[in-house]
Parts: sequence; structure tokens; C-alpha cells
Amino acid sequence: MIYLDHGATSYPKAPGVSAAVANFINDASGNPGRGGHRLTIAASRAIEGARVTVADLLGGDPERTLLGPGATFWLNTILCGRLGPGDRVVTSALEHNSVMRPLRWLEDERGIQISVVEGISPTGVPTAAEVQEAVNQAPTALVVLCHACNVNGAILPIEEIARRVAPTPVVVDGAQTAGALPFDFSHSGLAAFVCSGHKGLQGPSGTGVVLLAEDFVIQPLIRGGTGSNSESEDMPVVLPDLLEAGTPNGPGIAGLGAACAWLADQTIEAIRHHESLLIKRCINAMQEIPHLRLAGWAKAIPQTGVLSFTIEGVDAGELAAWLDRERGIALRAGLHCAPAAHRRLGTFPTGTLRVGVGPQTTEHDIDALVTALEDRCR
Repeated sequence: MIYLDHGATSYPKAPGVSAAVANFINDASGNPGRGGHRLTIAASRAIEGARVTVADLLGGDPERTLLGPGATFWLNTILCGRLGPGDRVVTSALEHNSVMRPLRWLEDERGIQISVVEGISPTGVPTAAEVQEAVNQAPTALVVLCHACNVNGAILPIEEIARRVAPTPVVVDGAQTAGALPFDFSHSGLAAFVCSGHKGLQGPSGTGVVLLAEDFVIQPLIRGGTGSNSESEDMPVVLPDLLEAGTPNGPGIAGLGAACAWLADQTIEAIRHHESLLIKRCINAMQEIPHLRLAGWAKAIPQTGVLSFTIEGVDAGELAAWLDRERGIALRAGLHCAPAAHRRLGTFPTGTLRVGVGPQTTEHDIDALVTALEDRCR
């Protein structure tokens, strides 16, 4: 198989991930923080070791690096825990439903106000000045932005935006960039950075991370047992326990720690260089294919290893099925859980075909895709 769906999840996982998952299950699958026997101690050590590894890779404080079931969970935790009746939020037109669905729910249930910055055509990427102007129009509780759009791969200038709108807190959905773009949270100026563990970080599904700035406080989305302060029916006030109720996904977190250790050894800078060369190769070749249109692409805007395209007169879903069946190439067709982005890019409701490269993608993989598209378009 030629796997070009890294925008959805990574495959294969980083070397060492499956072994770390198996080792936790076989040798450390006690309930961390719940007891003092050797298995609970081993589980706690594995999870806290992974926490430090993840924090070091992304420039976070281990004491304010939270591990949970996914980016969607952490985005919901932040948005539902910070926004009250009448609060105003500024966001972009490129957001994933993991941002827009909780925002729309909060709009209906709590009466929050949502201001969407449309950005510049054709990419939809907002400039820092545009976001600043939106923030200055009325008191704003939060700015919520993707680091990169999951449809066209366009990268937003999040650090410049954070500087321009300070002290308004900026929350970033880094699901498409963590592990793929060099990033140091400690120097970003962000209030929070949320990411998946299973995409660019190369870890197992069911894992996600949030890094919190020192002065950014949120309330838990769920409450329950933590193994600490068990004499009280109130949640502990210290992190990570305040935000990590319930038994954690120990095998997944152990695998995530192994993946981040591998990334640190490879360096994210090297991975970024590799993926940039591949996506440029893909773009250059696709521009020569008749009737193929790159969606939301502009040479001047930096992008991740993701791009979207359409072919005139060809249904994206049917083409994806043909590529899988006839050429063994895996892409994702459709709206990519981001209808807002597709509306902005002019590809709603039919969607696009999306290419996503990863650390183990090769030039041969890109060339095979291009050849298949050329054959299909004849």
C-alpha cells in the first residue's frame, strides 16, 4: 500500500511504538496512582516519563502538559471550561469541526458570540492584522485558531497573531502540525496548544495533548477519580489531576512517549524538510495535469505536507476508491470534518481529494500517485 492519508492519522507508526504499547500491557498495566504495588508504580513511571518526553519535544512545562484521549477532547475542555454567557470568540474560516461544533453548541446554549475572520484568497489564511482588527472590534474572551488547515495545509501565523492580540488569550489547534513543524510552546506566546497524539506525533490513536501557559486556567470537562485527594468529593486543584480524571490510556500514552522519543532523535526539523520536498514535488507535478485544480493553494503561503485537489468532471469519492482498488494508494475524499474550510475554499459540498505525506513517505510514492492521476485523466 502507498499510504498518503497522514492528514487523518499516521501509518505506519513510529518505530518502537507497538513495543511500548505491548510492554505496558504486559509489564506495567496497573492503575497509575491507585495503590502502591509494583504494577501501579510501573504504570505511573511509564506515564510520567511519557509526559516529560512529550513536553520536551514541544517546549512545554511537564507540570502543565496534560495527556488525554485526543485533541477533540482537549478543545472541548478549553472551550466549554472558559466560555460563559455572552463571551466573544474570534476564529478563522478554516477550522475543523473539533472547534466549530463546540463553538456552535456554546452559541446555542450559552449565547456566546462568534466572529469569523475570512482571511485572504485563495487560501483563507488570516493575517495577524485581520485577527487584531477583529479582536479590537469588541471585548474578546478568546482567539481560537488552527495552526494549519487540515484541508489545504496552509499554515497560519499563530505566533505573530498572539503578539498582536495580547493580552487576549490565543488557543491553537495543532493537530496538523505537532511533530511536523518545529515548534516551541515556551516562546510562542500562546495560552494553550492542543494536538493529537496519532497524527504528526506518530503515536497510537486515542491520545491527545494540551500544553497550558502558566496563567491560563481552565475547568475540567469531566470529573471523577484521580487517585489523589480521595477523601474529598471535590476535584483536586493541582495539575495534572484537575484535568485528568479517570483511568488514563496507559498503553496509548506509553506508545506516544516512544513516538516522541523517536521524533526527538530524528528531529522535527529534518522531518519538516523531508515533507516539504515531497509536497513541493507533488504540487509541481499536479500543476501539469489537465483539469486538476489545487484547492486553496498559493505559492506565497507556507504549508504542511497536506494538499487538496479536485479534477473537473470526476467525483472525488469515486476517484479515491479507484486509487485504492486499482493502484493501492490511500487518500481521503470528502469534507474532512471541516465544512467551514471547504465553504471558504469553494469546495463545498462535494469536497476534495486530500494528499497527506509523512516521515516515511518516499518520492516513489508521490510519483506513483501522479502517474495514476495522469492515467485516470486521459
